[in-house]
Amino acid sequence: MSHRSRYNADEVQVKIEPEILEGLEPVSALSPARLQDLANETYIESLEAMKCLFVEGDKDEELIYLLKGEIELRSSINPDTQTIVAGTPVALNPIANKQPRQMTAITRTPVEIIKIDIDKLDQMLTWDQMATVKTPAGVDEKALVKGMGGDWRTRLKSNLTLNNLPPANIEKLFERMEPVEVSIGEMIIKQGDPGDYFYLIDKGSAKVTRQMMGKEKPVELAELGPGVSFGEEALISDKPRNANVIMASDGVLYRLSKADFVELLKEPLLDNLELSVALNKAEEDATFLDVRVPSEYQQGHLPGSINIPLNELRQRFDELGQGKLYICYCTTGRRSSAASFILNQQGIKSSILKNGIQAVPSTYIIV
Repeated sequence: MSHRSRYNADEVQVKIEPEILEGLEPVSALSPARLQDLANETYIESLEAMKCLFVEGDKDEELIYLLKGEIELRSSINPDTQTIVAGTPVALNPIANKQPRQMTAITRTPVEIIKIDIDKLDQMLTWDQMATVKTPAGVDEKALVKGMGGDWRTRLKSNLTLNNLPPANIEKLFERMEPVEVSIGEMIIKQGDPGDYFYLIDKGSAKVTRQMMGKEKPVELAELGPGVSFGEEALISDKPRNANVIMASDGVLYRLSKADFVELLKEPLLDNLELSVALNKAEEDATFLDVRVPSEYQQGHLPGSINIPLNELRQRFDELGQGKLYICYCTTGRRSSAASFILNQQGIKSSILKNGIQAVPSTYIIV
């Protein structure tokens, strides 16, 4: 059998339940809302024995978890094989997840697996762990946000427009979103006006209408409910509004000004270090700061590093010395970018390991 043969795309796929994801690392660190988001786009794949999952040297940017059956790992530099059995502690972590792949994985028995995109998971973890910002003083968020059983930050995290927001700007986004109470019939956006705000519906509903050529009255195009955002197109294109948005009920919107929207979509200036430079600085007086969750740290980390997860960083500033340089790293660079920005705001010197630990050769990683 050729190791480069892959399983077929028509293998059986079944949606996974969030409860299964809760037992996997570092997926378990996600909030319930994010776990549900991930479950909605993750499938259990059933494969026959003697199928190749990946080959040594591959760079597929995926985390693969074994849910049922056995997988054999082989390496060109080690004649001994390793068997991963579903249900054991090692199977709760992604299989041989170093990129590029350091081993070849072959199914020994019929198996069930799931695959999760590395960057997608890191993006979710970043949003979740940055969503701990307190509501600005003077804003009674509990009084404003009651509907639909959700938090407006959770809804905002699902917005596709903001998925590529630079991680370091997520905290600013939460700080600058302004709650506005609105009434039925209120026109939020008027066709032809210049773009001024980006909006998120937290409570209530709105209808979208457009004045068409040859039509006496505006044509209703859509109805928007909680969790839906609108208004970004005119801000990005710098063109007039192309439709009206009118409240169909009383409600609560969160809005972000055009100036803030444009500013936050830009990558802040942060100090990204190549691995060789980072290692040299660590040999002098810098310290590697691993901002992943503890289960990721235990799977492999840089020597001499300390582990403070991103969501705990604000509460643990006192563990970090003023005047010392901290080189932040995570899996891809997303969480470490956010961490470095937070540290710099506190006057703590920090840099970022470019591309994260996934780009670091195995020889530099310890368990």
